[in-house]
Amino acid sequence: MAMEEPMLTFAANVSALNLVDFIKPILMLLLLGVYLRALGSILEKDIRYFNLNAAMWNSIFLVTGCIALLAVLAIPIFWLGLPTMIVILLAPLLAYWKHRNDAVQNESQKFRLSSMTMTDRLAARKSRSDQRSAAAVLSGPKSKGDLQVPRDNDPLKPVHMAMEDLLLPAIEARASRLELGLTKNGGSASQIVDGVRYKREALATETAKNVIDYLKKAAGMDVEENRKLQRAKFGIRIKNATQNTTLHATTSGSSRGILFRLDLNRDQQLDRDYANLGLEPEQEAILLPSLDPENRHGIILVGAASGQGLSTSLCCLLQRHDAYTTNIKTLERDVQRLIEGVDHVEFDPAGVEADFATQLRSIIRRGPDIVMVSDLKDPATAVQASLPGRNGPLLYIGIPTKDGARGVVSDWLRANGEPKDTEAIKKAVSPLLSVVTSRILRKLCENCRTPFNPTTEQAKKLGIKDPANAQLFRQNGRIQVKNKIEECPTCGGTGFLGTLGIFEVMPIDRDARKLLVNGDFKGAYTHARRSLGMMLMQEAALRKVARGETSLEEVARVLSPEKAGAPHSKSVGASTS
Repeated sequence: MAMEEPMLTFAANVSALNLVDFIKPILMLLLLGVYLRALGSILEKDIRYFNLNAAMWNSIFLVTGCIALLAVLAIPIFWLGLPTMIVILLAPLLAYWKHRNDAVQNESQKFRLSSMTMTDRLAARKSRSDQRSAAAVLSGPKSKGDLQVPRDNDPLKPVHMAMEDLLLPAIEARASRLELGLTKNGGSASQIVDGVRYKREALATETAKNVIDYLKKAAGMDVEENRKLQRAKFGIRIKNATQNTTLHATTSGSSRGILFRLDLNRDQQLDRDYANLGLEPEQEAILLPSLDPENRHGIILVGAASGQGLSTSLCCLLQRHDAYTTNIKTLERDVQRLIEGVDHVEFDPAGVEADFATQLRSIIRRGPDIVMVSDLKDPATAVQASLPGRNGPLLYIGIPTKDGARGVVSDWLRANGEPKDTEAIKKAVSPLLSVVTSRILRKLCENCRTPFNPTTEQAKKLGIKDPANAQLFRQNGRIQVKNKIEECPTCGGTGFLGTLGIFEVMPIDRDARKLLVNGDFKGAYTHARRSLGMMLMQEAALRKVARGETSLEEVARVLSPEKAGAPHSKSVGASTS
């Protein structure tokens, strides 16, 4: 008992000294403060970023801090208690380190001491912070992973934010395309949603140039090349989004300026089956004979205005044929959609000695059953396509035009030769089987469309005999939630969701060919309508109205007189505006 009393007295004196000496409490509190700050500013964010059970780890760190504080106070000798406190505080940090590295799959995101200085670790932590705070992260081409988001002090950070201001609203609005233009007068931006172009706020010249260069670099394009056509594929990942957005970039320039185009999720846009293309049964019947191997010869011209589904129509028409029992080839300037079993050939003007027309001739000479040609930009292409006549393969030829069937036929004949060259016109007309033209209508949003009964006049146009019991729909864009009227969350308030195609399939028989050779397109068109049962595009559109797929107002918008491409008295050989 006598020995214990001096020891107790010594311990009490040491503890008292620990509390009386102002330096020791400061060291204890300083160490504890650094520990708590590291938890709050670094580990807390890291735990939540990787979703590693924040409640459990925060409890462990808190309990450990209390134990460390009690330990340094309980140990009589301060300079033994302080190292003990440090060891206790480090124990859960090391445990978290191991647990975190086991949970994180990406090697670049794991904590490492070797081959990394303190400066490197701080820079990496800052980089991860920038990645988390950014609303969007670009991913490079060919699966190179996410690109570095510029830091706050990086001159590119404002450019990145300007890029987000352009791209994110377009993605949210379900835009299929975003276009950036740069001229001497400044920058312009527009986006296409459900086939309709919407102008965006004008951009300053420097901002537009910086954003275009920033995106070109992200896509792996040559930033310094502003004239040559360039194409690339990359992506963008948006925070909290369920899936990434794929971007197909196309850039070209001229003396007037630079055009940079981004197609958003293009593969999904073109992923449409022939059954869902939008042809009416009567129109499919006109194309049906070309499925027979004995009749699988000649040319089907496919036309549409820019952005009106030409590529989709060509791809879907190819799908009518069995690619595994039929030799199908394509010649395209930009292969936008790969069809299984089809031999796609992409024309590279810089990589081959032959021009587009010569390459088409080479393909035809190999004896394919079916050939799809994307366009007639090179007039000689039409001549090569016409040479086999009715004995060659079945050819689908795309012709961009705003003027419907008349524009398609006019462009085809003009590409084959002068209007006065009768022999050339005969060769061009001889293999023609039909002309397929299309336009795009917006589909009504089924979540917010408004039903109504058609008037007597509307019912008559639609072929409805009992308008009182018929129901049509019109655009709305708003829904009622309890007692409040709110914007429709499905379509974003536009009243439309997606697009559908309307078609006109003009059959061409022997009589129609004679009329076309004589330059009488109107006569050939009337003959197809009256004698061959051709359905007008307007009739096909009104059928979709009667089925509730679109509205009368949408049909009127798309098929107004200046857009309908109806035939008129101008001869096929004359120039068109």
